[in-house]
Amino acid sequence: MKTVFRAMAIAAALLPSLSAPVRAQAPGFDAEGCGWYIILGCSKIRTDARELLIDMGGPMVGGGAGSRVINTSDLDGFNPGFYCVADGPYLSQADAGSVAWVEAVPDAYVKRGC
Repeated sequence: MKTVFRAMAIAAALLPSLSAPVRAQAPGFDAEGCGWYIILGCSKIRTDARELLIDMGGPMVGGGAGSRVINTSDLDGFNPGFYCVADGPYLSQADAGSVAWVEAVPDAYVKRGC
């Protein structure tokens, strides 16, 4: 039941962005091969991060880049050894910051990784 309420809260937070005409977020990497990610939660255990992703609505929920589990050991700029649920990469910090995750996940933050 907790999962259902969490999914409903996430959907409610994202709905205003679907109904209002706004500038689209640009998914992708910059010229240096880096991108901006919205970090929604992390764990040392991959399956825990995967469960969090499913609780949040699964892959491709969020902005134009979609959410997924990333291995922080694969990205420069991140502390290695974690599996994080992230939406990204986006071309700019502004694009990543414009996605409405903070309403659903108050601890969400934006981080650059290469």
